[in-house]
Amino acid sequence: MPYFATEDNCRLYYEVRGEGQPVVFIHGWSVNRHFFKKQVPAFAEKYQVVTYDLRGHGDSDRPEKGLYLSRFAQDLHELIEYLGLKNVVLVAWSMGVQIVWDYISQFGCANLAKIVLIDMTPKVIADPDEDWEYTMYPAYDRKAGMAFLEDIAVDWDAAAEKFAPGIFFRGPAQEEIPWVIDMLKRNTVHVMLTMWLAMLQSDYRDVMPKITVPCLLTYGTCRSKRMPHTEEWLHAHIKGSETAVFNGGHIHFLQDPERFNEVVLQFLDE
Repeated sequence: MPYFATEDNCRLYYEVRGEGQPVVFIHGWSVNRHFFKKQVPAFAEKYQVVTYDLRGHGDSDRPEKGLYLSRFAQDLHELIEYLGLKNVVLVAWSMGVQIVWDYISQFGCANLAKIVLIDMTPKVIADPDEDWEYTMYPAYDRKAGMAFLEDIAVDWDAAAEKFAPGIFFRGPAQEEIPWVIDMLKRNTVHVMLTMWLAMLQSDYRDVMPKITVPCLLTYGTCRSKRMPHTEEWLHAHIKGSETAVFNGGHIHFLQDPERFNEVVLQFLDE
C-alpha cells in the first residue's frame, strides 16, 4: 500500500491514478479519500489524480501530535514534493479548503496552476467583537461550537449520525447517507475533537489577496434560507475568481457529480 512519511514521521496513505497535469483532491474533516469516488475516474481520464487521507483520517496514521491546520498544510506540501508534482491543481472540500488557504499562507502559489474550493468559510464562527456573518452555520458562535465538541466527546457515533444528513440537507443522493455515516464512525474521537477545535480557531480572511492563480468557488443550492452566502464574500475578495452552483448541499460534488465533474473539468481546460 502506498504510504509516505512526513518529516515528523506520520505515515500518510495516498493513491495516484492517470497521467498528465497533477490534480490533488483534499477531503474535509471526519471523512477520507473515498468521498471523491465519483470524481477520480472522470478526472483520471485526462489528469494525474492524487487522493490521500489527511493525518488522523482514513488509512493514514492517527497520531497524538500534529493535529492542527498548519501541519496539515505542511503535509500537503511534503506530499507534493515527495511525488515531484509541478503545476499542481488543488481541489479541496470543507476543512480541505482551509488546508489550501494555510498552504498558500506558508508556501504561496508558485507551484499551483489553479484551485477549486468547495463550500467553506474562511472564518467558521462569529466573533462578539466584530460583525462577521459568513459563519459555518447561521449565527454560529463559540457556544455552539463548544456544544458540538461536547457531543463528539460524549458519543461520537450519535454525533456522526446527526452530522451526516446535514451535509446533504434536502438535496439528492440521500441514499448515500448510510455510507457516509459508516465512514464517519470509523474515526478516532481525539482527532475529531482536536480538528474541530482547530477549525473553530481559524481565520483565513487575510489569505484571500495572496491567491494569485485562477480560482473556482463551488456551492450547492440545497441549504437553509438562513445560511450565509459565503461564496459571495469569497468571490468579492479573491481577485478573478469564478463561482459555480450545483444541485446539492455541502457535499454537492457527491450529490450532483456529473455536472460537477463537467464544470470543474471545463475550468481546468480553460
